[in-house]
Amino acid sequence: MRIGSGLFVAAGLMALPGTVSAQDRESSSPLIEALSQCLAVTADAERLACLDAGARRLVDASRRREVVVVDEAEVKKTRRSLFGFSLPRIKLFGSEGPDSAEEVDEIEVAIKSAALLGNGYMSFTLADGARWTTTEPWAARTPKAGETLTIKKASMGGYFVKIAHARAVRAQRTG
Repeated sequence: MRIGSGLFVAAGLMALPGTVSAQDRESSSPLIEALSQCLAVTADAERLACLDAGARRLVDASRRREVVVVDEAEVKKTRRSLFGFSLPRIKLFGSEGPDSAEEVDEIEVAIKSAALLGNGYMSFTLADGARWTTTEPWAARTPKAGETLTIKKASMGGYFVKIAHARAVRAQRTG
């Protein structure tokens, strides 16, 4: 759920008293929904009391780690670090499903180390700590530390890896 200029909120099931439909609960945090309902209160004193109570509950939930506020840069960093893992489709980190414009389809990352395995397969450890292994023989030269590896989503949940002008090879994330 997007709040303001690039903030996302994942919240627990705690809510202020008020009417929130089942559809709203699925698309919005109950705490945020309750605060937004406070904005509709016309009497200044009642609106202030409602907003104060809502803000207090939101801050308390944050301190109990029931609500986490993450800026957009952190969301992008986390999505990138999870690239290659099969994760369930949930609305965490702003994902709205398989057609989300924010979904990462390709990354370029520096290689920390590379090792040739048996049968011509190659294993890569990347600068961000991720480990990838080819699932078909690697025909290119063994890359050096610091070179850039391009990893691209393929159809059917697979991935391709390649360096510079070499042929792309199927691979999977192993760590």
